[in-house]
This record gives sequence, structure tokens and C-alpha cells, in this order.
Amino acid sequence: MSHGDSHDTRQGLHDELHREDSPSRQPVDLDSDEEMQAPERKDTRVPGFGANPIIKTMYEDKLSSGVPQWTDEPRGQISKEAADDQDSAAIKLFRIKDRGKVGFNGDCHWKISRVDVQNPLLVSALTPILKKENVHLDPRSVATFTEPFRPLWFQHEKIVDLFCKNQDNPLEPFLKLFVDVLNELFRALNAKTAKLRQSELTDFRTAWSLFPRDSSVCSYSMGSHILRKVDSTEYEGSRGNGRLVITCKTISFSGEGFYWSKVNLIIPEFTGNKPIRELGCYPFKFHKDQDSITERLTARGRKVLDLQGLTYRTYNGIAIYPADHGPLRQNVNGRILIDAWGYYKYHLHMGQREKNYPAKEWTRDRPEDNNPNDQQQRLSAEHQVINENEMLQKPDELVFMNEMISGFSLKTKLWLQFFVEDIQPMTWNCEAYAQLVLDEQEKDMVLSLVRSHNMTNGTSTAMQDLDVIADKGQGLIVLLSGPPGTGKTLMAEAIADHLRRPLYHLQADDLGTEVASLGAKFQRASKMASAWNAIILLDEADVFIAQREPRDVERNGLVCALLRELEYFSGIIFFTTNLVRNIDSAFRSRVSMHLVFPPLAREAREKIWRMFVDRLSQKRGRISEGGVSDESYDESYAMSLDGQDIAQLALWELDGREIKTAIQTVNTWCRNENYAMTLARLEHGIRMVKPDSRKSEEKNPTLYSD
Repeated sequence: MSHGDSHDTRQGLHDELHREDSPSRQPVDLDSDEEMQAPERKDTRVPGFGANPIIKTMYEDKLSSGVPQWTDEPRGQISKEAADDQDSAAIKLFRIKDRGKVGFNGDCHWKISRVDVQNPLLVSALTPILKKENVHLDPRSVATFTEPFRPLWFQHEKIVDLFCKNQDNPLEPFLKLFVDVLNELFRALNAKTAKLRQSELTDFRTAWSLFPRDSSVCSYSMGSHILRKVDSTEYEGSRGNGRLVITCKTISFSGEGFYWSKVNLIIPEFTGNKPIRELGCYPFKFHKDQDSITERLTARGRKVLDLQGLTYRTYNGIAIYPADHGPLRQNVNGRILIDAWGYYKYHLHMGQREKNYPAKEWTRDRPEDNNPNDQQQRLSAEHQVINENEMLQKPDELVFMNEMISGFSLKTKLWLQFFVEDIQPMTWNCEAYAQLVLDEQEKDMVLSLVRSHNMTNGTSTAMQDLDVIADKGQGLIVLLSGPPGTGKTLMAEAIADHLRRPLYHLQADDLGTEVASLGAKFQRASKMASAWNAIILLDEADVFIAQREPRDVERNGLVCALLRELEYFSGIIFFTTNLVRNIDSAFRSRVSMHLVFPPLAREAREKIWRMFVDRLSQKRGRISEGGVSDESYDESYAMSLDGQDIAQLALWELDGREIKTAIQTVNTWCRNENYAMTLARLEHGIRMVKPDSRKSEEKNPTLYSD
């Protein structure tokens, strides 16, 4: 078999960003000697095939055009002599004209482009050595090697050692012939690379010699140092527009286990010599700080071991969306769910899976994890420990852990690949619930219902007691109505944080305006939320909630589709709407609890103003949940306000969102200009944020006042 046959099919250039979505998973155990067992077959070659310890040389015919034609002597240069039968030669060499070299009198040089080893003993002796180069030989077949003879180059010394250990036995003459061939093959290459390596340089055509199989290659991408294990190299493209493709392996997590996935690294063609460390990727042994990089990547690998299960985290950085036409960068700043299992279940079915690298599947049985109704389940805690222990048994391989892991961005609502080093622990807003401007009993009742709702089977005990039809009407549906800025969205966020559950925030357009697809989209969101133990928030849902009109057939269809889904919905969902009246009666009948948020009274506005001012005075600097703390803020900005000032601010008829915007705007202004934050400046900011706002001493209006 030719050396080229040992290469796997190449992926596209975008595979450099790790198509983890390949279903092919080769377990990380490199010690396994398991091979595919080929059926036994007889050696049908004539007796004495390759038995003569001689070399037979074939030359490219001078009449060749395109595909070489071969003769057993060069025409017009050497007189033809009687030759032994070609089949009896132990080794056959195929020489072609080296058009890059011209000798005296215009004679061409001949270089070896192919070597056929025909002697069965020699093939058998080479088999265990070349197996390390992923070249699998069969003594019953001719072993063929082609330029640039990569496996022979990297195993040259071991083949010479084999020759030295086999003196005075039947194998010696054949090994001597082969060693002589290798010495001729690599004489010029050895001299050239030795000279270049002394200066830590390489040229493009010999760069492949830097990357022996299973060696470590390092690269740097988007702030991350990366180590891969080399599998093979191959040149692609035409001269002047070529590239060296280094097929590497990295350890990835599939949601079930760790496996070797294939990654292509690319070195574009360059002219002349180039410092090795200036290549896009280069051997790790040339790195000047190997110890610190190894320590850092080992820590990153250990971090991945803690992210096997469903994990709620925060993230600030670049993430990768593996689209069909190539990887896309996404800026993500917010909360994420690390969920490799969900990535394969919910994302890859959309056509992202590729089948370029068939390999042995992950087949270890899960302890007590098998469910006949769900062949794929999330890893149990027990199985996560098993995976971790297995990986820790080979600590040196942790450096090859993929720098990215799959998950879901709750802000962008995309399945992405996140850089492990940018994943940070979750920070919960524990104060938001206490700061909700709402009747305490109403807050307590909603919190109690959400807490008691069983996310596993979708019901609370109290609901199960009243069930008439199984699996129907078991969801917890909370409707929050009221004008903008009264705290509806904040309530859902605060309850989710108080209970430390993810909040899956949807807008009406996430479900679309097509009746045919709305049901499937809602079911998908519901299944993901259930798997995450998350609360769904469907914000600004007026289109689904408003009373239906006979003439509005299209919207009526959307409402009907959503009502059907809610009938058998078993999770927790909050709807927010600006509507108080004119709510569809069928929708209202499916609601578990309906809370009305009136316009903010003066006392409520004063509480909100005081809350924001206190945050500034305590150097928290984070005006809204999800912001960034700023410890450089000067307390004097906030301390210029007293209780009477806050009471005056509360007279301005603003909603909560407008109050937040006003204080953010003035805070930025005062900080930049080094002003004290005063009542006058805040009132000036209010007029700029809401020019039609008015300051009133009126009593608090009700939601239904004229």
C-alpha cells in the first residue's frame, strides 16, 4: 500500500477551528493495539518473488508526457544489458527526471520518486517499525513508498538499528540494500535540514520534516495557546500556490466521553527560509517557554473535566459558531450553559455533522444510565467521575485537550463553541428579589409555586392532586401585565436568580410568525428548558395574548397554535405584556397566576431611586444586572444626595427603566467631567432622557384611573 493511502480524507480549511461535530470518535486510549482483522488470503505471487537481493531501477521514459512511462534503462544513455526478471528483485526504484537540476552538457539528474519493496522478509521486518507512522504493511503484498517518503524519513534511524542487529542472518543483505537506498534518498535532505535547524530555520518544501507523527505542535489562536498531536502531513495545491496540511489530533468532549478528533493546521507556501517560530504552527520543542505553557494547558484540561455535566457559567469573549460555510465569530457577554450533550442533540441534527473521519465509536457501558426510552442521556455524576479518573491516569495528555467546549448562549440563543479559558464561575444577583417593588404576599406566592414545580415530570404535588387528564395542564404559566418599566421582566429574572436556575429569555419573534413552525419551535424551547431546569420568559408577548378578532385570521392561527402547545406544556413560563384588559379569554384560562403591575407610585419610585443611589455609594458601579463592577468610582458623586433630594427625584413620573437610564447617563457625565452628582444635575438628566416628563405632587394613580 502506498504511503498516501495511510492518510485520511482531508477536511476543509475551516476544520482548523475544530469540527467537533464529527460523529466519528476515536477513544483517547492510544495504547490499544486493536486493528481491523482482514480476511486471510493466499500469496499468489510466483515462487522467488523479491527473493534476489538486488535493486531493479526503472526510469521515466523520455517520451513521457504527464503520466510517466517506464523503461528498465534510460534511452540513449546506458547500453542495455541483460536484466534479471523484475519480479525477482528485492527492491525496485522508480526514477524520474529532476527538472530542477541540470548537469554538465545539459544532462538531467534522476531522482527517486517511488520505492517498491518486494521481498517478504524485508516487508515483515519493516512492518512493526512503520506501524508507528500509521503505515500498515502486508508481507504478502509489495510495500510501496512515494515522495517525500515521510514514514521512512522519521524511522530511518530505527531501520539502520535493525540492520545493525541483524548481521549474519538471511535478512542482512536485504536490509543492507534498503539502508543504502535510504541513505541515497535522504543524503541531501539530511544535509539541508541539519544546516537550517542550527539557525532554527526551515524552507517550505522540507517543512514537513519538522512534524513527526505523535509529536506536539503548538499554535496560537484568538488569545489561546494550543497544543495538538501530529497525525500526518501532506502538501496540497500547485507550486507557488501550495500549502502544507498538518492533520493533528485533539482531545474533545462529546457529551458522553473524551475522544480524539481531527484538526487540520495549515502552513501556506512561502519562499526562501523562514524562522520556525514564525510559522503559523511549529513544533512545541522550539517554544521558548515550554514549562509555563504546559502548566497552563494542563490546568485548562483539568478545567474541562469539571465541565462534563450541564454547567451554568458566565462568559465574556469570542465564541465560534460552526456554520456550513465556515466558522463564524460571535461576541458573547453574558450567561451561558456548558452543554456538550445538548449541542449534539439539539444542534447537530440541523446538518452540521460531517462524516470525514470514520473511527471506533465510544462504546463503554454507562453505569445505570441506560433507559430504553432514551438511548442518549446526560452523563450521571458517577460516569463523570469515571471519565475524570480515566483522563487523570494520563496527565501528560491533558495538554492536548481542545481549547473549546460546546454550549448555549442564553443571550444570543445560539449553540456555540466557547473558549475554555474565558469561561467564568456564575455570579448570582442575590439582591434582586428583595428589591422587587411588589406586594410581599404576591412575590412569596409566585416564588413558592416556582420552587415547588417539579421540573422532572412537570408538575407540583398540588397540581397532581387535581389532574383529570394525565399530562394535560401541568405547566406553571404566569402572566405579568402592566405598563413598561414597572418590573415585569425584572421579576422573572429575580426569581430565577433567587432559585439559581437558568432563565431562557425569548421574544415573540423567536417563535416566528408562521403557524406551521410555531409549534415545533415552542416544543424545542420547552424541551431545552426542561433539560436545563430553566424558567422560560416570553417577553413582549402581546401578539399571542391580545383578544382575537374574527377578521385577523393570520394572528388567530398563531394564538391557536400557542394555546395547543400550552395545553400540554409541563414546564415553567412567564409571559410579559403591556396589556391589562383585552386579553384573550382562552389564553387567560390557561394562566396559573396573573399579576398586574400598576404604574409606579411615588413610594415605589423613591425606593428605586434610593436603591440605585445606594449602589453608587457602595462602589458597586453596576447599574443593572449583568453589568461590570467599577471599583474606581468616587463615593462623592453619590454622597452629594441626601434623603430630601431622593424624595424630590421620586416626584418625577418615570418608570423603573427611565430612572435607571437617567442615573446611568448622569453618572457617566459626572465621572467624565469630575462633577459631583447633585439633584440639579440629575433633574437636568431626567429632562434629557424624557423631555415630556413632569414633576408632580399628585397622589398615586391607579392602573384603571381615567
